[in-house]
Amino acid sequence: MKHLALCALLLTALPAAAECVTPANLAKGVSFTRDDGRQGLIRSEDKRFAIDYAVNSNTAWADKRQSWLGIYDAEWTWVPTDTYQAEGGPGGTYSYRFATKPPMPAAGTTWDTTVTERGAQAVRFKLGPVAISQRDRTSYTVNYRFMAETAAKISGCTYRVMPIEAIFKNQTTDLTRRWIYFPDLGFGLETQVTDRKGATSRALGLTSLTPKG
Repeated sequence: MKHLALCALLLTALPAAAECVTPANLAKGVSFTRDDGRQGLIRSEDKRFAIDYAVNSNTAWADKRQSWLGIYDAEWTWVPTDTYQAEGGPGGTYSYRFATKPPMPAAGTTWDTTVTERGAQAVRFKLGPVAISQRDRTSYTVNYRFMAETAAKISGCTYRVMPIEAIFKNQTTDLTRRWIYFPDLGFGLETQVTDRKGATSRALGLTSLTPKG
């Protein structure tokens, strides 16, 4: 009896096994957090991924994207402020067109392209519609670098990962964006921006990755 009681005690003391992310989770969604403490959610949506990098935002702050593979943005809503604006304000909505078809990530390769951005500055209110106050268009020369694969342990699970960097340049812009791409899951998440001509640099390493509860 003492032996059975000891076994039962040991079993109840074992930690719960980590619930690792699989491609099957992407229809419902995969939750994540980054170094800024904001919670995010990525889920598959037709041939793209819908990514909300601030799903727990209770302020004006927003970072929502429609993206191929999580690394080639097609649409982006970006509001880098907690304050609701009566007129204008930072951020806006953007769409992107690539001059050539984006490739599947392959370690050790590079890809050069041109990206055209169409942007619209928004007037944001806590309640009510968003009004568009300004539209513009610009282009960037972009160099993507797909780096060697490695392994990373996140939320108790080990995944194959591939760092990816892209340098965006034009007369007024010189910035590097970095993602961690998961080859076995088929998506990447942005983890760093280095802005050499502006003030949008941010380091946002992943701190958790779990299937949506």
